[in-house]
Amino acid sequence: MIEAVLFDMDGLMFDTERMYQKAWLQAGRQMGAPMEPEIVDRLRGRNREGCARVCREAFGEDFDFDAMRTACRALMARWIEEDGLPVKPGLYELLAELERRGIPAVLATSTTRDSAWGHLQRAKVDRYFLGAVCGDEVSHSKPDPEVFLKAAALAGRDPARCMVLEDSPAGVRAGAAAGCFTVMVPDLTAPDEELKKLADEILPGLRDVIPLLDRD
Repeated sequence: MIEAVLFDMDGLMFDTERMYQKAWLQAGRQMGAPMEPEIVDRLRGRNREGCARVCREAFGEDFDFDAMRTACRALMARWIEEDGLPVKPGLYELLAELERRGIPAVLATSTTRDSAWGHLQRAKVDRYFLGAVCGDEVSHSKPDPEVFLKAAALAGRDPARCMVLEDSPAGVRAGAAAGCFTVMVPDLTAPDEELKKLADEILPGLRDVIPLLDRD
């Protein structure tokens, strides 16, 4: 039986990946960097250090990643303030079911703690989470399994008894490497053959996760 559920955030709980894609492209234009959708795809699921590495590989070691990241975050904050935080269908139902069953939920995201917990509070779902492990609290970005191993430890559960919920390729790789039961709920990236082998299940939405909670 599943003993804890470890949640990614962007693209899984909140429909923010499309916003991030737009923000990264706009921030790149502001910086005069040839940011392309293919590069943004490589940023998905990674923390600050992982994103910085991708951008420096693309634009050179002297590229001012922090300035572009600051511009991207400012755009995101403005859009969310103006239009609200888009919550993925089924999130509230899944969290309520976990609460009913007494299964702890832990956030395991590449986003920084200040942004991540602010999103949970804005969506009024923070009370459902035992805690969080965030991108500024790990040494290695997804696809490294560190964030999920720490989240499992925070829940006090063996990783093999934890379910990872992810939308990104980097996150699926991290969940599988951690030895967790890894479920992909695709957002912007459809699963390729590698991801189909790594993910234990691929589901269309969060509501579809609920029946899996009874697995042995």
